[in-house]
Amino acid sequence: MKNVPSILVLTAIVALIISCGVQRGAASKSGGLTIKDTLSAQDSLEYELVVFDSAFEYWLETRSFNKSQYSNQYLKNRNRLYADEWNRRYAIGDRRFDSYLSYDPFANYDFEFSYRLFMYFKYFEEVNRLKILPGR
Repeated sequence: MKNVPSILVLTAIVALIISCGVQRGAASKSGGLTIKDTLSAQDSLEYELVVFDSAFEYWLETRSFNKSQYSNQYLKNRNRLYADEWNRRYAIGDRRFDSYLSYDPFANYDFEFSYRLFMYFKYFEEVNRLKILPGR
């Protein structure tokens, strides 16, 4: 059952990419995550990542991470590296990575979205006792 949260996260991120072409204000819900795109007052697209895996929320709340130590650009760069490595492992048939991750490094993800996705990668590493990015 350890792979279930990863499947749900990946499915939802794929839904995020697909939702960009869907009507604004629509929500795409996929198992463990909900990703919504909405138009703000400035007519910019906003993304929201909601993880329904209560173990992730508990994990995140019980760790002493300081959000201010990260910039959004740093998080986006790290998420791109994580997504690339995730997809590489998926392509070679590593069963722990059971779906393709469609992460767009050029999308305008806000800080909260980038932070939660980055923390999910950290959560996945800890729960599955493996490093996604080698040498880190």
